[in-house]
Amino acid sequence: MNMEEELINSLIKFNGNLIRVTVDEVKTPEGNIATREVVIHKGAVAVLPIIDNKVLLVKQYRHPVREVLWEIPAGVFREGETPEECAIRELREETGLSPLNLEKLGEIFVAPGYSTEKIHLFYADKFIPSPLPKDKDEFIELGEFAMDTFREMIEEGKIKDSKTLSAFCLYLLKK
Repeated sequence: MNMEEELINSLIKFNGNLIRVTVDEVKTPEGNIATREVVIHKGAVAVLPIIDNKVLLVKQYRHPVREVLWEIPAGVFREGETPEECAIRELREETGLSPLNLEKLGEIFVAPGYSTEKIHLFYADKFIPSPLPKDKDEFIELGEFAMDTFREMIEEGKIKDSKTLSAFCLYLLKK
């Protein structure tokens, strides 16, 4: 059974630095015309860093949800970067560490009902100090959590970030 929709028309409603928003007119498999609002995103990476059985997390305020969240280091692609290059750069900027090993865990769509954002998830557990300057608009705090504490934070709802939860789930499946 064909489930794909045919794009008829796409209007750009917003074009920013991080996202573009379109309103798309599509034809459904049944032949009906429907409207889809789409957030087009560059894509991103996230890395689950584990050092001596401790998870390294970044604490930061996330304006869209108006909350301070604990999450794994992450960031968006710069022009021409591979997922691996972006992951290494983000780790260096946010933690001051460069991974000696970087293992791909998988890829996730953040909100496929309305967004194209795909996050490439990685894991690393061997590092050398190699800091890069932090982004000027980023105010973060690092925290190291024993694996048991990290699991408790998840169970208690203290970790709400989907990329962090997804990366840890994939890590558990692969390790």
